[in-house]
Amino acid sequence: MNENVLDVLLYLFENFSLTDVGATGDVRRDLGDAGFFPDEIDDAFDWLRAAQPEGRAPITPPSNDSIRIYAGPELYVLDAECRGYIVRLERAGVLSAANRELVIDRLMALVDDEYEGAELEQVKWVVMMVLSSADGHETAQARMEAMLHAEAPGASH
Repeated sequence: MNENVLDVLLYLFENFSLTDVGATGDVRRDLGDAGFFPDEIDDAFDWLRAAQPEGRAPITPPSNDSIRIYAGPELYVLDAECRGYIVRLERAGVLSAANRELVIDRLMALVDDEYEGAELEQVKWVVMMVLSSADGHETAQARMEAMLHAEAPGASH
């Protein structure tokens, strides 16, 4: 995973509303002041733009009862634990089939080497960023946050 770009994205996620983040000078300056390099910042904004509906090529969204078959490189990046977690999120109503595809696409966009695997924590962060980067996913985002809190060590069940 491109840890530098992921670090910029996490910083943006924790400090700004992703629906309102633009490549403005103020945000760029803040990122530069936080120690990020211009090329990392550019890559992070490109990643965010591609996560927006208007940044993607129009496709017919998969139906919610579709079954996802992973391609070879996706199998290397997303191990069984990561793929199982994505399925769990779909079944819990956190991810629609269309958002599942966007999460997989955005995870693959962070890969430097197709034989490098994603960690489950990275998958969780990408899901949160995808859900928070577009309007209309507030319920799904709240479910995801509740699941993350329930999974946290020391959480009461």
